[in-house]
Amino acid sequence: MAIGELEYNYEDHIKDRAGDERLAIRFFRKAVEMERVNGVPKFQEIDYINIMVPGDRTSAVVRPVSPGDKDRFSKQYEHYLKTQQSELISGTPLEAWGILNLAQIEEFRYFGVRTIEQMSELRDDVCQKLVGATLLKQKAAKFVELTKEEAPLKKVQEELDKRDSQIAALQKAVEDQGKIIEGLKAKRAA
Repeated sequence: MAIGELEYNYEDHIKDRAGDERLAIRFFRKAVEMERVNGVPKFQEIDYINIMVPGDRTSAVVRPVSPGDKDRFSKQYEHYLKTQQSELISGTPLEAWGILNLAQIEEFRYFGVRTIEQMSELRDDVCQKLVGATLLKQKAAKFVELTKEEAPLKKVQEELDKRDSQIAALQKAVEDQGKIIEGLKAKRAA
């Protein structure tokens, strides 16, 4: 490469970015002063994005939403537009785990940790900031591993439940048809 040349890989802008699924993404609306008319501030509502590595508040980026953000985090942005909820949580929420009390959940939320999966991937330096976080991280990792192992069994159970409900519906239909046939026989005999 000669001086003055820039190496550029166009694929960096068309591939999904590795690691984006691990980020805590939050869209929200904020009133921003746009101008002053005769000393009176005029505000406009603008969509903002908060991008954060779970557990690292120093990495948080808060800025107005750009077209690139809408493409890069399209699932989260569509969820925000449809529901006006600021976050799309992908994974098992900490509240559903049953191990943490409300205070602990709020402490982890402060650090951008919303799910058990995010907790299982916390960096060690973040775990040192919170009392007992290392042990909780290990428990979260075990929970995630068990969930992955149980997934095929849950799928089979769901399929069996679906089949059982179809069989019950067919049995009811046969019984109903039998009653109709008996009614027709009785009318014919009379």
